[in-house]
Amino acid sequence: MAYQPIKYGNNVDTEWEYENTATASDTYSDTVSSATSYSGGIRTFTFATGNVQKTYVKCTKNGETIERGEISKDYYDAQVG
Repeated sequence: MAYQPIKYGNNVDTEWEYENTATASDTYSDTVSSATSYSGGIRTFTFATGNVQKTYVKCTKNGETIERGEISKDYYDAQVG
């Protein structure tokens, strides 16, 4: 298990980290389907329309051990650094 900082643009979010080995067992059971895959702690869900949604599965605040849940990777990817 290794927590990595969440990056956006050319910057790093110093507040949030995600666990880069998280899998389906680290998330909500209703989010697992044949349209879902997990890699590097990121869940990728492909809608019937072909749109893709990416989510950091297991997140925490930097320096804390309390798991805070999930964060949208799509949101961070859309930020300009």
